[in-house]
Amino acid sequence: MAIEIERKFLLASEDWKAISDGGTTIKQGYLNSNPERTTRVRVKGKQGFLTVKGKSEGTKRLEFEYEIPLEDAVEMLDLCEKPIIEKIRYEVALNGNVWEIDAFDGENKGLVVAEVELEDENQKVILPDWIGEEVSHERKYFNS
Repeated sequence: MAIEIERKFLLASEDWKAISDGGTTIKQGYLNSNPERTTRVRVKGKQGFLTVKGKSEGTKRLEFEYEIPLEDAVEMLDLCEKPIIEKIRYEVALNGNVWEIDAFDGENKGLVVAEVELEDENQKVILPDWIGEEVSHERKYFNS
């Protein structure tokens, strides 16, 4: 069983940019955005993925992700609920964690959110100075 545990934050500054990778373009859409279970199609760089996620319980939920042919993922995006989410994902390795920073484009242009995946819900995380308010439980910051 695959369990995703993550915390999500707004950003307090752009200081993360100096230590991030070059970023990867992502387009994703939802075939189903029901809060009990979501089904997402994603094109990340030159790869396609299909992801099924269960209901969030605190900061954790079931997650199953499978690589699919890129051409299939591109076509499946046309079947997804609108709007299609467009963003650039940057990664920052810091203090034993990998932070994923999503800079949104399209309808959410200007929104920048950082996520960190954890091994355990009680895992202590050293928050960098550029991390702002935690929004892990605020539905309006869920991609779906």
